[in-house]
Amino acid sequence: MITDSFINEKAMIEPSYNAFTGIELPVMIGVFNFQVIQKLKNEGLIEQIAEKVIGNIDRYYEFYRFKDTNIGVYQNMVGAPVASSLLEVITHLFHTKKFIVYGSCGCLVDIPEGDLIIPTDAYRDEGVSYHYAKPQDYITIKNAGVLESFFQSKQIPFVSGKVWTTDAFFRETKTEVDRHIQEGCVCVDMECAALQAVCDYHGYEFYTFFYTADSLANTEWEGRILTGKETETHIGNINFEVALAFAKKLMEQ
Repeated sequence: MITDSFINEKAMIEPSYNAFTGIELPVMIGVFNFQVIQKLKNEGLIEQIAEKVIGNIDRYYEFYRFKDTNIGVYQNMVGAPVASSLLEVITHLFHTKKFIVYGSCGCLVDIPEGDLIIPTDAYRDEGVSYHYAKPQDYITIKNAGVLESFFQSKQIPFVSGKVWTTDAFFRETKTEVDRHIQEGCVCVDMECAALQAVCDYHGYEFYTFFYTADSLANTEWEGRILTGKETETHIGNINFEVALAFAKKLMEQ
């Protein structure tokens, strides 16, 4: 069974096979919206580093450094398997130990589009986390309180609550939505549980927040800004500033 997948022993394929680039980036910001990355490039705020250091038959991954800092920026991949694998590799390429990941989510309850959510626990409806942590329904997002304190200090409005992490967004049924709402979930995503499990296993720091895009709160799915890309990109740009401010705070520690 998948719940028997966690075996705490050395893996046959190790991310440490990827050599250190010589560039230290203690903190990395993972951005899902590629148009946010493009805007930062066009404005000269990020510079590409270590070109073609890791890739597969699909593409090479690009990594950046924010101007006048040692804060890394990368475009994250959608889905738990590739997002978690990329995180593993980054730690060896750049000696990164602190990750800030933000992106859109679907809300399960009535939350206006674009509002921010800090997940406190993630329901493990994906496969990756069961290879990094003992089986249980939820995984705790350890640094949720740290982000909450930061948002409060900056007077940034947010909602806290559980998130449902699933691989199968085309199988988000009304029955499942209602069940997760009853358990306290306020939104749904595809990576949170896996990224927390990977970071827990290796001792990395993981910080994450979402902005609401589509909605499953009513009887029918509503695309909202998920189907209005310009609006979502605008919100993504605004929230990069939030992630960057928090990254600078982490760099001071």
